[in-house]
Amino acid sequence: MVISELTRQKDELREKISRSGKLSSVEIEGVLSDVDACLGSIIQLMKDGKSAHDKFFSDIILYSIDAIIGLDPEFKIFLWNKGAEDLFGYKKNEVMGKDFEFLIPDYLLKKGERKFLIEEVQRNGFLANYESERLTKSGKMLSVSISRFAIFSDKESIGSVGILRDITNVKALQKELREKENLALIGEVVSSIAHSLSNPLNIISGNADYLLLNRKENSPDYDELRTIVDEATRITKSLRGLLNFSRPITVEKTRNNINRIIEDIVTNSKFSIGKKDIIIRKELDKGLPDLMLDKAQIEDALSNLVINAIQAFASKGEITVRTQSYDSKVMIDITDNGPGIPKEILEKIFQPFFTSKGYGKGTGLGLSIVKRIIKEHNGEIKVKSQVGKGTTFIILLPMH
Repeated sequence: MVISELTRQKDELREKISRSGKLSSVEIEGVLSDVDACLGSIIQLMKDGKSAHDKFFSDIILYSIDAIIGLDPEFKIFLWNKGAEDLFGYKKNEVMGKDFEFLIPDYLLKKGERKFLIEEVQRNGFLANYESERLTKSGKMLSVSISRFAIFSDKESIGSVGILRDITNVKALQKELREKENLALIGEVVSSIAHSLSNPLNIISGNADYLLLNRKENSPDYDELRTIVDEATRITKSLRGLLNFSRPITVEKTRNNINRIIEDIVTNSKFSIGKKDIIIRKELDKGLPDLMLDKAQIEDALSNLVINAIQAFASKGEITVRTQSYDSKVMIDITDNGPGIPKEILEKIFQPFFTSKGYGKGTGLGLSIVKRIIKEHNGEIKVKSQVGKGTTFIILLPMH
């Protein structure tokens, strides 16, 4: 278009110069030749500038660390940059021409997220910083922030572009911060309540114990006094657990053999089994190195898990405690073939004060304290469970 317009202007210039009669045709062509050379240089500069400009913005899009995905009017992918490859694990040739819905988890598709995204961009022309979840090629779930905007040509939509940013770590940090804030508040309240109740409970328990000294088991009020003592003791234990939860954990590490700790826990667990028919098996890797641990705290954490497994059985069952090395870590897993934990509960078991046990059988702090202890040892704890088949708690502790 530019060249065509310049040719037309050059023809008009030739006519004007010819009508003046001051230059010969040879001189006119010489002038026009010089004009051609100048315009050619200008056009080349324009081309070079446009090429550099296009490459600049093309590289920004293609090599952005954020995933940039272009969709045609049928919502099929036509642009898939390096950031999208790195974030989702798919190469460009694997996704071109596919509908973008394969990135959306099933539960969000059922809720209508694909339709929502399309309609929101059609209605407003854009969608800014919408937080959701997306699936990678490996099946990993990511938290993402999505911004999308429509592309127009002559006021007609020719597609849309989405920019997705991975905020998985940000969401995890936000969740951790909220948990710490909640724990601090809970700790203050719990500590105040526990201290207020401890003295009256000690008086009640002490007086009931004193009265029992002069009572025989067949006395009329013996059972009532025994109940008072037992219930006061139970409340005192609960308050002690609340106080332990409200205090910060102080770790004092010494070198310990994790297998020996487990041996002692299994030996002592017979007092918790009672009349139940429960077998506890040990599969311990004898080649494990000693670990730097707070022995008392690790004992409390592992004992809690073993006792929970015992309590999960109505009458008969089997528990297996294993140790082995795993990627410069020691892995401890405690597996039972008990009733298992329902999926809707599994996500909540480490939350403070959550318990699936009956009334009066726990404060719901045991597993949250276990998690705190493992975390203070720079380790991690995971749980897998299937209803009717059993539960496995997996603990990873660093060797060094």
